Amino acid sequence: MGFRPTALRLANELKITGEVKNSGGNVQIIAQGENKALVEFSRRLIDIFKIESLNEEEINQSHFTEFKIVHSENDFTVPFITPDLATCEHCEKELKDENNRRYAHPFISCINCGARYSIIKALPYDRESITMSQFPLCEKCQEEYTTSDNIRCHAQTIACNDCGPKTNIPISEAVDILKSGEILAIKDIGGYHLACKCESEIAQRLREIKGRETKPFAVMFGSVDEIKQYCEVSKKERELLTSSARPIVLLKKIKDLPQGICDDSDFIGAFLPCNPIQILILEKVSPLIMTSANISGEPIIIDDESIKKFGVKVLSHNREILTPLDDSIVKVVKNRVQTVRRARGYVPLAIKVGIKANSDILALGGDLKSSFAIMHDQYIYPSQYFGDLEDEECLQKYKSNIERFKTLHSFSPKTVVCDAHPLYYSSQVFPADKRIQHHLAHAYSVIAEHNLQGDTLSFVFDGTGYGDDGAIWGSEVFLNTKRVEHLEYAKMIASDEISKNADLCLACYEKSNPIINKAVESSINAVNSSSMGRLFDAVSALLDIKHYNTYEGECAIALERCARKAKKPYYIRHSFSPTEIIDEIKSANAPKEEIALGFHYMLAELILKTAEKYGVEQIVLSGGCFNNEILTSKAIELLEEKNYRVYINSIVPCSDQGICVGQAYLQALRQVKE
Repeated sequence: MGFRPTALRLANELKITGEVKNSGGNVQIIAQGENKALVEFSRRLIDIFKIESLNEEEINQSHFTEFKIVHSENDFTVPFITPDLATCEHCEKELKDENNRRYAHPFISCINCGARYSIIKALPYDRESITMSQFPLCEKCQEEYTTSDNIRCHAQTIACNDCGPKTNIPISEAVDILKSGEILAIKDIGGYHLACKCESEIAQRLREIKGRETKPFAVMFGSVDEIKQYCEVSKKERELLTSSARPIVLLKKIKDLPQGICDDSDFIGAFLPCNPIQILILEKVSPLIMTSANISGEPIIIDDESIKKFGVKVLSHNREILTPLDDSIVKVVKNRVQTVRRARGYVPLAIKVGIKANSDILALGGDLKSSFAIMHDQYIYPSQYFGDLEDEECLQKYKSNIERFKTLHSFSPKTVVCDAHPLYYSSQVFPADKRIQHHLAHAYSVIAEHNLQGDTLSFVFDGTGYGDDGAIWGSEVFLNTKRVEHLEYAKMIASDEISKNADLCLACYEKSNPIINKAVESSINAVNSSSMGRLFDAVSALLDIKHYNTYEGECAIALERCARKAKKPYYIRHSFSPTEIIDEIKSANAPKEEIALGFHYMLAELILKTAEKYGVEQIVLSGGCFNNEILTSKAIELLEEKNYRVYINSIVPCSDQGICVGQAYLQALRQVKE
């Protein structure tokens, strides 16, 4: 990003002549000058940019009289594309400077910031290939665009108040709408947000509009100092909050916001403004609930027509958004960054892994928290989060973005891999050549991003995944690719209700419901299950903490919150038997907070004892249950005390959004072996 204009500026400074151009996924420079200057030129470019690889050669070339940026060439390998990046400090300073000609310009950007991936129509990344092409540059912007020492030299999103995109209403009017207690739809970089003041009554109206019962809202603050009034903020968390990705960061709550915003959580999903529109609004009214404009379960809205269905006032603009991008979500556990949702600010950055694919691979991921990935050479490019593919809109966005990814990356997959589940929508989008077991893909998503070599013992705990034996798996231990341990099977009702109704889960474990018992005994709509997620639900119901999931993981989150209140854990013997675990809890004579904490610690001890049984140094933790901070922290702590090397998902989520990475990596491994 900004490579060509930086090369131009340095060349002029060092009296070097030649040219620079984009060439597919690479940059090509011809540089002519004194040897000392050429060495310095190369050194400074390497210092400024993260360069994956560099080739130098001497060539015979006609004499250049100047250094210039020449038109890009469309001779692609699979390229690297820059994600959408938050407004930089320089642009924010200009935005707030009344004497600057871009004062209060809602689309201010430069070579270091602004929309990228969400507005690219095609590569190479030039003005005519993005949605800014419809806004011809004014004379002043054109001069800046061609001036080598200007921060907007060859900045493709360059614009100003005279020649750039326009909002449908003034920012001041948007601020007044929010201050008056109304809900406002705001068109941002990756789609619309629904925003309102942090007040209980307004939050309840927003819940009704979105169909969101109790799940906490994310909150946008005007500054880190304001966040610190409500949350603990470590050095690493501050770095995440202020990074160019500007993700939502899950922070420990020290002060409650008004009721109805994030009551059922010990955390606040806090984030800072990432674009000029948000900066201008939050400067006048802060904090704000800032949530994706969608009905729960559907994709974020990006078009100006669909937003009308919410019946709220709208702050829109006339720059087209080409792909939906939710806000990314991250957190810090044991000083390690965990990505909860990978989207704006990170997509479509590539992950460099330790092996090369012999041919290009498309990995389709799963149906829940869907995401796909492409793999070329030694790089995996995961897509953004789309949602549940059971929703028709999500499915269509998922399909269209596969085509967009393939076009932008000049990518023609030779192999398509999918989840082993025979009825997944993702498995039917394209004819798949290979199927990969769900939990094995979870494990290898960690192995891929950490470039692990040698033996690994992987613990994958989640809710549901189709097993090789037709059972529902969810508490799997793999020695490399071999399944070696799991929770003992329990007969579960085979319906979607089992993932929502914690009382139903408990009844299946206890065999306490005659109707369910008859169905199970007759094998009517029943299936073997080793799901760890369902065990969390059952324990939540058993301790009378939460009995129903109105959103994914709600009972488990409530169980963790209860455990966090305990001063000490009640000891529970570690076991792979759900029945033994539940019987111990039923006979426990202790406060439910201590029992809840004891349950978490028991699972961490189970991980340690299993690791000791197999004696493998590298331990992998993955699957949605490892979004649980108590479980993850305690497991890491116990393992590291015994000198195990512990690896968790960081760049991609441990939830189902990450399995596309594991699928691609495993297929590449198979290619190598073949």
